[in-house]
Amino acid sequence: MGLKLHLLKLRENKIRKTCKDIYNRAKKMRPEKSERDLLKLVLITKPPFDYQHDKIIDEFLEICKNIDELSKLISKESKTNSSLWEFRDRNLKHSNLKDRNRIFFNEFWKK
Repeated sequence: MGLKLHLLKLRENKIRKTCKDIYNRAKKMRPEKSERDLLKLVLITKPPFDYQHDKIIDEFLEICKNIDELSKLISKESKTNSSLWEFRDRNLKHSNLKDRNRIFFNEFWKK
């Protein structure tokens, strides 16, 4: 295996591990939350997914039913889908998406 391929695999494994760690910590701290909310929490903490419109977020959540599927998708799409990064840059200018994430996080972690 070439060095570049090896480094890409390491990066992919790190992304997937980070996603699973976030999911497991959230599930442990908030066991009452739905699977979809847990997956959404992971998704909107990972660039370029953090500032996508709800329709995009919902489409990814429809595709992925568990953390393994979601972490694989995040790892793949974040490195191959340049339009997600372009949309993120454009969407960062919209305060409503920042507010949406803040509201979701507040609701998720509220006791």
